[in-house]
Amino acid sequence: MNPTFPDFAALNQDNLDTIVKTNTAAAKGFETFTKYFVDLAGKGFEDAVTAGKQLAAAKTVVEFVQIQTKLAQGAIELALEEGKNVTELTTTIVKDVTSPVTERFKIAVPVANKTTKKAA
Repeated sequence: MNPTFPDFAALNQDNLDTIVKTNTAAAKGFETFTKYFVDLAGKGFEDAVTAGKQLAAAKTVVEFVQIQTKLAQGAIELALEEGKNVTELTTTIVKDVTSPVTERFKIAVPVANKTTKKAA
């Protein structure tokens, strides 16, 4: 049986639905990223204020250096942890954005192959 116009119209409608799903996932991912980084910036500001207070409370140079060393170690650990979190978040968003297209290709490619073989 040869594909008819309604068959192609349905295929194209499904393709458009896939584009909408992909764009929705991308917008949601952007929103998630934005919220994550805004929260992180807020926490960073709070941490900087706390660090400044701790450093200002130091009574000796040795105590100042000890506090600064502890803060630097904490900052490095936090950077590694946040890097891991960003990687996981990015992976999740990429999967959410690409999965509708991947599923659509699984359906559309065999249909296109059948159509081109019949046309040839």
